Amino acid sequence: MAKSSNTSKINLLLLIGLLILASCASRPILYPNQKFNAVGEEAAQKDVDQCMEASETYLQKYRAAGGRIAKGAARGAVLGTVMGGVSGLLFGNASKAITAGAAMGAAGGATGEALSPDQIKQAYVNQCLQDKGYRVMGWD
Repeated sequence: MAKSSNTSKINLLLLIGLLILASCASRPILYPNQKFNAVGEEAAQKDVDQCMEASETYLQKYRAAGGRIAKGAARGAVLGTVMGGVSGLLFGNASKAITAGAAMGAAGGATGEALSPDQIKQAYVNQCLQDKGYRVMGWD
């Protein structure tokens, strides 16, 4: 039984890691406006790279993402534990419900906190590209 619990924890951590990596890999999609057409795809992508690097440098001092993720996971785990306990008391098997609630709450709390820095980065990159004359349609 302990082996199954460890496997579940490992799977949960892998899922959180994949979500974080997937959100970091996104790039802006540029509208082919006059600026884009004038400089071409290759130069536009270099400008995207420059804006993304500049965002990393600028936002580094504001990132305490590891701390926010851990705090979000802890808050989520506490809330999930309470909700799992109530569910277990109402429907039986309280210990299993508490464990499941804590795991789901931690995952939700960590994921919710992990998205915030990427949203800030996207806003920075969007503004940087706009300042260069591009129009961002969205992110892939």
